[in-house]
Amino acid sequence: MTLHKYIFPIMLALATVASGCKKDPCKDVTCLNGASCTEGDCICTAGFEGTDCGTQMRTKFIGIYNGTFSCPGQNFTVQMNVTTSSTGISNVVFNDGFDTWVGTVSGSSVTINTQTISAGVTIAGSGQLAGNILTLNLNLSGTTCTYSGTKQ
Repeated sequence: MTLHKYIFPIMLALATVASGCKKDPCKDVTCLNGASCTEGDCICTAGFEGTDCGTQMRTKFIGIYNGTFSCPGQNFTVQMNVTTSSTGISNVVFNDGFDTWVGTVSGSSVTINTQTISAGVTIAGSGQLAGNILTLNLNLSGTTCTYSGTKQ
């Protein structure tokens, strides 16, 4: 009977030591830009992506695209310049050589909230970046137009 008296404390001590050896999966993980680590993975804050959250989502959109702007009855060859916006970490500025407007990036998508461009025309819409192809579906004061361009 005396042996049983010692087994429980020994088992408890072994269980405590064994559980103390569990490795923290976030110990050697560095997350950037305000991200947090959960179970060894970085959980990025809005506007960032990548293993360590070190990449701005909008970065993949930045560049010059050569493509076609199509509205009913009209097609134009357009060089679209996409740059960073100072209005937010997720925002980009589109310039088609005539007008400038702002879009908000989320992943590989962009949303263009209603805003006024030249001559009182309003623009709104959305788009996608697939590889190096930018596609925009735009509403210009009630007229549906599209843009499709290849990043240079």
